[in-house]
Amino acid sequence: MATPDAAVAVLSGSMNGVDSSPSSSSNTRLKNSPILIFSFFHKAIRSELDSLHLAALDFATNQQAVSDIKPLFDRCHFLRTVYKHHCNAEDKVIFPALDTRVKNVARTYFLEHEGEGLLFDQLFKLLKSNLLNEEGYRRELASCTGALRTSISQHMFKEEEQVKLYDDLAALLSFLDIPEFKG
Repeated sequence: MATPDAAVAVLSGSMNGVDSSPSSSSNTRLKNSPILIFSFFHKAIRSELDSLHLAALDFATNQQAVSDIKPLFDRCHFLRTVYKHHCNAEDKVIFPALDTRVKNVARTYFLEHEGEGLLFDQLFKLLKSNLLNEEGYRRELASCTGALRTSISQHMFKEEEQVKLYDDLAALLSFLDIPEFKG
């Protein structure tokens, strides 16, 4: 089982290749924004989702021994743990703050987080099943990791757009000297 220190180390390693430099003038504020950590976590989660799916595809196509499922199981467990903590932070901090300006944002994302939890449950049910030697098992496992990757990636993109939109609006209103939006 991964320790919190291991999680930080892996996430730090996943972010080494992340370009945090702003690519446009609209992203200049993001460089100094607390939301930057939100973006880094999303990039790290996407990277781990991609690696998980590639590992499942490799398992499905290379006819590895059934005993080779443990590294895949451990990777899923690690990702689920990191993602669960990330979602909890979003649900308790980021989205309630957005909800004060845009109603039902927090509830909508909370429900999506629950749906993604169900996808993880389905994946773990498959990983723990006694169907390892069944013909379609490996394809189903790869399909399940692909569905998880697609669902979470789309979800995170929507979150990023929502947060960026709010951040841009807040910056504009602050620039226009509207006191309630000043940081």
